[in-house]
Amino acid sequence: MRPVLAVLGIAIGAILLSILFQRPKELTSNPAERAEEKRVAEEKKVLAEYNKNNPKPKAGAFVAPKEGAVTAVLTVADRGDITMEFYPKAAPKTVARLVELIKSKFYDGILIHRVAPGFVVQAGDPTTKKYKPADLAKLGDDDLAKLGIGSNGSGTNIPFEKNDLTNVAGSIAMALNSPKSATGDSQWFINLVDNSFLNGDYCVFGKVTQGMDVVPKIKKGDQIKQFTIK
Repeated sequence: MRPVLAVLGIAIGAILLSILFQRPKELTSNPAERAEEKRVAEEKKVLAEYNKNNPKPKAGAFVAPKEGAVTAVLTVADRGDITMEFYPKAAPKTVARLVELIKSKFYDGILIHRVAPGFVVQAGDPTTKKYKPADLAKLGDDDLAKLGIGSNGSGTNIPFEKNDLTNVAGSIAMALNSPKSATGDSQWFINLVDNSFLNGDYCVFGKVTQGMDVVPKIKKGDQIKQFTIK
């Protein structure tokens, strides 16, 4: 009798172990859940294969379309020279208009009206020429707004040109009244840091190639001595 009980005990133990370690199909998640898990796994596999064959640029990367690039030099009084590249391949109408304004000496004498540390340096409002650098430097944001400083341009708007250039540190983009609008004119800004949240909303058309150490030294009220095309 005892041998029989022993055999039965072994058999029962084996059954219990099989239940614990080899769950039968009827104890797994329901068929709909299994189908969804399979679909998600397939999507992940396809996405991984796509990313492998189409690698994205690393964070902060800036792939400039060099074909036809235009070199310009911005000279800021008491600060130094800042060399820039403009990319007509990425923003043809924007670059064409900026080059036209630079060649006409439009920017010479304009004051830097906006400096936001850790964000941007912005310029291009011709009405700032009426002010002395020291006087403009004293004005707060509310004062600038009341005087309309920062709201003016050459009088010719530029169509919004969307491209893949990103707002990394040193990149240059058009200032707009609202994102993705055809309100660009003569005002532009230099990104002091990577401002990725601006990507796609403002047309990036250039980048600082030399003198990025000069840019953070710029103060509100500094004068653009000259802006030239090389």
